[in-house]
Order: sequence, then structure tokens, then C-alpha cells
Amino acid sequence: MQNRLRDSELVVMMRGGDKAAFGVLFDRYYDLLHTFARHIVKDSSVAEDIIQNVFVKMWMRKEQVNPELSVRNYLLVATRNELFDYMRLRYNMLRSDINDAMLNVADGDTDIYDYVDVRERVGFIDSVMRSMPDKRREIFAMRYDRNMTNAEIARALNLSIRTVEKHVDLAIKQIRKTISVVTLFFVLFF
Repeated sequence: MQNRLRDSELVVMMRGGDKAAFGVLFDRYYDLLHTFARHIVKDSSVAEDIIQNVFVKMWMRKEQVNPELSVRNYLLVATRNELFDYMRLRYNMLRSDINDAMLNVADGDTDIYDYVDVRERVGFIDSVMRSMPDKRREIFAMRYDRNMTNAEIARALNLSIRTVEKHVDLAIKQIRKTISVVTLFFVLFF
């Protein structure tokens, strides 16, 4: 019977602690969110972890979920945000993986397809970085490639800390905007 209820009714029930209503929402949207996440991260198990985090956070914040707003949009935005967090955390590791894979391919220790898979996953962030103005790209790389603090970057480039913070903030916003466009494309065409 709960399967026939509208999302707004299920949210009201979930806000009251109804785990079955939460389960219906999970079942209703899991495939859509998983497909979206898998499309971005290219790894089904990572996509599963991301979607699990989205639903755990929704349950933990259930009182804040507005039954008058679209649950579908809420979950897509939450998934987009989790994807952004995942990509930001994985950024340095992926760059390192590419370097390792290139060395292994050169040594003949690995299959070229391993290198191509890693390259595709990091390609998204690299393409966004290439579209950034030179100074912003340089500051973003110093912050996330070299793990430098904003103060260290400011000293190295003879800039104010506030200028460095602004460039990092703009770079992150640019990546988020690009993810939003990908999200919109996915929602419209998949």
C-alpha cells in the first residue's frame, strides 16, 4: 500500500520515523541515483557507496526534508554533492594513479586498459581545470596537487591570502557548476 503513496506522503511518514516509508523512497529512487553516480564515477561499487551515503544522510536529517519539495530533485542534488565530495577527495589519488599506471605501462607491468580506465576517471576534473584561467588553475593545483595551505600559496605567489581563498573558491564553484550541467543533462536524457 505504501508503494502507491505520493513522495510527499512518504516524506511526512518518514519524518515521523516510519522506516517502511523510507524504504519505499529508497526503492523508488535507488536505480536512478545509482545510474547517475555510476555514469560519473565509472565504478558500480563506488556508486553504491555514494548512494548509501545519500540515503543515510537523508534518514539522519529526515526532519529537514520538506514534503512540499520534489524528493527526486532533493536526492539528485544530494547525490551531486556527494559526487563532488568524492571527486575532491579522490583528486590527488587519481593523479597519482595515472602517474603509476603510466610507469607500469612503460615497464610492461600492466594492461593498457587499466591506464585508460584511470585516465577517464580523472579526465573530467582535468578538463574543467583546463578551462580555468591560468592563475586560478595554478592556485587550485598548488592547493590540491601539492597539498599547500592557502598561506603557503600566498607566500609563494606573492598574493594575499584572501586572493588565494577567492581563487580556490571560484575553482570549486566552476567544478560544481560543471557537475550541475552534467546532472541536468543526465536528468533530461536518462
